[in-house]
Amino acid sequence: MRTLTPIDVWEAPSVRRTITTVDEASNWLIYRWPEAHLNDPARQAATAACLAALDGSGEAEAARAAFVTAAETAHILAD
Repeated sequence: MRTLTPIDVWEAPSVRRTITTVDEASNWLIYRWPEAHLNDPARQAATAACLAALDGSGEAEAARAAFVTAAETAHILAD
């Protein structure tokens, strides 16, 4: 499991979650992403980056950066 510098996201308006692994990030992108933002190019790029990090062809920090960008786009990144 590849660890990440923690990323806080809003699961619900008053529920904050911390993402700490590439596996958690990819699960959020695939299963928990806000429906209104499923087709965002940033989400698609983050999903690809996370899957690459999981299979060893990409870096965890690149996956983290892409996830943060996607979370900002979807307005779920917690400050």
